[in-house]
Amino acid sequence: MNQLQALAIGQGLCRKQKLWGKVGRIELEALVLDRWASRRRHELLQLLDQLNPWIAELDRAVMQEVQRRPEAVQLMKEPGVGPVTALAFVLTIGPVVRFQRSKQVASYLGLNPSEESSGGRQRLGSISKQGNSMLRHLPGGGRPGRLEI
Repeated sequence: MNQLQALAIGQGLCRKQKLWGKVGRIELEALVLDRWASRRRHELLQLLDQLNPWIAELDRAVMQEVQRRPEAVQLMKEPGVGPVTALAFVLTIGPVVRFQRSKQVASYLGLNPSEESSGGRQRLGSISKQGNSMLRHLPGGGRPGRLEI
C-alpha cells in the first residue's frame, strides 16, 4: 500500500485514505506510467487483492477476541487506540491488579526514563526500552483503512 501510495503521489495523485476506495482504485489504475512502473503497479495491485481477504479474516478474528475482553473494549474508547493495540496491551499487561502504581506499568513496558546518576547529580534520559518492545512499537493509528482507525 505504501509503494502504491508513493507511485500515485509521484504522479500527482494524492488521495490519502480515499486511494483505497473504488474511485481511488480507478484513478490509480488510470495513471499513465512508463512500462516498468505500470508493471509494478499491476503487480502491487494484484498482491493487494490477494492479501486483502486474508487481512480481513485476521481483522475479524482480532475483533472477536476484543469483544471477549471488556478491558480491551474499554481501551478502544480512547482516541487512537484500535483493536490490535488494545488487545496487545491487555494480553501483555495481564491482570492490572498485579501493579500497585502506574509507574510500575511504565517500567514494565520500558517507558520509564533512563537514569544516569553520579556524585549527587541525577540525569534523566530517554525511555529505558527495558520492557516489552512489541507493545512499545504498536502504533496508535495502524495501517490506513484497517482496524486501528
